[in-house]
Amino acid sequence: MDDPDLTVDYAFLADCERKLGQLKKTFEDIENRRDDMDRHWGSGAMAEVMVDFVDNWDDYRTRLIESLTSVGEMVAGTKKAFQDLDTQLAKRGEKKQNK
Repeated sequence: MDDPDLTVDYAFLADCERKLGQLKKTFEDIENRRDDMDRHWGSGAMAEVMVDFVDNWDDYRTRLIESLTSVGEMVAGTKKAFQDLDTQLAKRGEKKQNK
């Protein structure tokens, strides 16, 4: 029998899905620490810059979480699609062998 044209590593896809979920949870669990840290920023221009930085970080963190969610869903969908295809092809192969 010839080698397959396509090989899917389900363990790798499952590991990717799990790690993306862990990253997403890590970024979701990061608390907004501005209130804890603002006393260390001093006053004036430095404090203003730090407030802007924290606001930007919150925005980018939100976008990062959305992206991690999206990629995780794509990995899960890819894994499921290949598993479903494998199941269908196996059933067809069984039907051909039974004939």
